[in-house]
Parts: sequence; structure tokens; C-alpha cells
Amino acid sequence: MTAPRLDLAQTPEKIAAEWFGLRRSGAMSADEARAFEAWLAADPEHRAAYDNLEHYWQIAAATRDDPEVLAIRDAAARTWRGRRLAVFGGTIAAALAVAVFAGVSSLVPGAPDRIADVLVPGQQSFHTAVGQTQTVMLPDGSAVTLDTDTRIRARIDGAERRIVLERGRAFFRVAHDRSRPFRVLAAGRTVTALGTVFEVDADPRHFQVTLLEGRVRVEAPSKILAAKPQTAELTPGSQLVASEDKRWSVSEADVKRETSWIDGRLAFDNDPLGQVVEEMNRYSDKKIVIRDPAVARAPVLGVFKAGDVDGFVRAVVAYHLATVVRDDGQQVELTAPS
Repeated sequence: MTAPRLDLAQTPEKIAAEWFGLRRSGAMSADEARAFEAWLAADPEHRAAYDNLEHYWQIAAATRDDPEVLAIRDAAARTWRGRRLAVFGGTIAAALAVAVFAGVSSLVPGAPDRIADVLVPGQQSFHTAVGQTQTVMLPDGSAVTLDTDTRIRARIDGAERRIVLERGRAFFRVAHDRSRPFRVLAAGRTVTALGTVFEVDADPRHFQVTLLEGRVRVEAPSKILAAKPQTAELTPGSQLVASEDKRWSVSEADVKRETSWIDGRLAFDNDPLGQVVEEMNRYSDKKIVIRDPAVARAPVLGVFKAGDVDGFVRAVVAYHLATVVRDDGQQVELTAPS
């Protein structure tokens, strides 16, 4: 086995799983050990991903006879037996590391909100709670990161790769497989990709697709009998927005800002406070309410921690955009500053 291919389309969790499998195999060379240390030092997220995996593997040793862990292990072994895994460096050991990491995360109290699951062939459903994100590792090497309050149904087998985004927002890193196009069905539309990195937001009021790498085609059936379906093809850095009136527009996107939620941050660039509040509310059970329409139009520029309603409100008040008139712990009301 060899060191991981450091593909930018791979998540730190996936690369960490490859390194984990290589180290446990006992076949790591001196050059690979140096490359591993360099990868850890390159980004704090790399170290966190590897430490989490190693931590849960150690916990798994204490729970290896647990029926749920055994079921995950056996399913992973059946899935990858006899195949060389590009995404996990060609070893079942690494695949099992990710599988046990997923299983133990669900068993251990206080496990982090952001976890990695492994999808075995067939159909499964996944969902996140308010304020939670989750990365699902697909057996074809693709990965899906679910945003807050998101639900998907996924089917990956020898015939098709299909994700139904029932609600919310998801970020996709698609493994190249020309024989099986990767399709995302959301809000009555189909997004088809080949070896691509993109995001889909299924909000029915402003359905949008943001493309970071590769190529995608967005398609919606026409409601007029025998009419051609509505289609659009995106290039990297572009975004398609479909409004409630069904009109589509394609424009250049700030992809870093659009996908900042993956790192637990929400970035805004002179967006109206009302729109910013709507986005912040997605990540917390505590809601912000604006009582003054003029306040809702105030522009906001900044980066905020997703789910940190109190911190966001303190910033809004400090910059004299609004003042708090009521905060009962469940809802905070804002109006114009006095």
C-alpha cells in the first residue's frame, strides 16, 4: 500500500483514514512518515481529523464486542472485500477505521456534532438536527456534507448514484465514474455531475447550485406537454439561482463565502440584516426576530460562528445596527437603536 494521494477534492477525514490505515499496516516508509507529519502540520483541521479517528479507534477497542460496532464492521468488510479502494488507499483496515469511527461516534456520549458515516451499497437516509453538520462517505469514493436541518436519501449501487435532497443544503465531492453519472434530485430539479465539487441548496424560495470544480447540468421538466425541459450547464465559480417564480439566473459566485458553513462559519458581504438573521436562525433553536423593517435593511459585513446567536447579537448591538428589546432565552427581539 502507498501514501494517500492528496487530492483537494478529498475531505480531511477521508485523507486521515488513509493515513490511519497505512500506519496500522506497518508498511509506512520513512519518506511516507515524513509526508504524514507534513500533512498533519499543514492545517489544524488535519490534526483534528486524525486525532478524532485515532481516539474513536481506541474507544472501539473497549467496545469491539458491541453488536452495533460488529454490524458496522461486518457491513464494511462485505462492501470492500476483494476491491482496491482508491479513496482508502487500497486497504480494508482503513475502511473499517472509518466505519468504527462512525459507529462509535453514535455510541459515545458527548461525541462531536460533525461525524463521518459510511454508506454501504443500497439505499439509506441521513439527516442532521438544527446546528449539526454531518459528512457521509459513499462507497464509490464520493462524500456528502449535510448542513443544518438537512435530510437526504442516498442510493449507490452498480447501476446508479442518486441522492435525493429532501430539504436543507448539502456539499458534494463526487468521485469520477463516467459509467454512472452522479445525480442529485432536489425541489423538482435534477443536478447531474461527473467528477465534480458542488453545493445544492434546496430552499424552495431560492433553490441554488454553486459549482466549485468540474461540470454540472441542472434540469427541470417542463409543465407544458411535449415541451423541452429547462436546462443549464455551470462552469467552475458559477451559481444558478431559481426563484419562486421559476426564473433561472446564472452568475459568478463567491464560492468561499457560499461554502463557509462547512467550517462552521457564516460569511456575509453587505447582505441585509434581515437576510443574515434568517441564515443565522437556521443553526439555532434560539431565534432572532427583527421588529423594525428599517433595521432589517441594514447592511452586514462580517464572519460569524454558525449557531452563536448571542455572539452575533452582541456584534449587531456593538455596531449600533440594532438594540435588544427582549431576550427570554428562546427568542431575542431587535429594533432600531435609540
